[in-house]
Amino acid sequence: MLREERKKELKNQIFLKSIELFKEYGYENVTVEKIASSCGIAKGTFFNYFPKKEHVLLYLGNSQNDFLQDIVQKYQHLKIKQQLLNIFKELLSVYLKNSDLFKLTISETIRSALKDESTNINAFKETITEVIEKAKQNNILNTHFASGTISSVLVGIYFNTLINWSLSQEKNESIITLFEKQFEVVWEGIE
Repeated sequence: MLREERKKELKNQIFLKSIELFKEYGYENVTVEKIASSCGIAKGTFFNYFPKKEHVLLYLGNSQNDFLQDIVQKYQHLKIKQQLLNIFKELLSVYLKNSDLFKLTISETIRSALKDESTNINAFKETITEVIEKAKQNNILNTHFASGTISSVLVGIYFNTLINWSLSQEKNESIITLFEKQFEVVWEGIE
């Protein structure tokens, strides 16, 4: 148990130091050697925790899935529409806190999903599907659409929002507002 806890702490330390270095020097300018050296570990130790430098960015997504479970519990007492909105809004706020690494994280998450190296997106969809299915079973949401289909559409809006917002040169509209507008359009078709 203690050994597992130490391994988890070291992985988190490597992750945090990597993010710090990415912010300071830029992602492309940071090598695995630089990360390992800054953490006081051997290069091989880095690879015990992250197969490639890109996987450091995926770790943010993995930790977000753990965070997602906490958010779902936090809002389970709300009506389904507000519950889903709050879940997505809290997840979006994580990216605002790390906006300088935002594009890298999103692009790596999508690229890894296309290569089938990451289960982050599937885990995200499964969690949202469970929330929707529970609402349907409790007669809180009456729709003929399959829970998995609704979940895929909502997660699609989430990523569409992230991509469009990150590509926007002028961030006149908040990422939350952008998501809410798209969510409303789809939600009217769900109910």
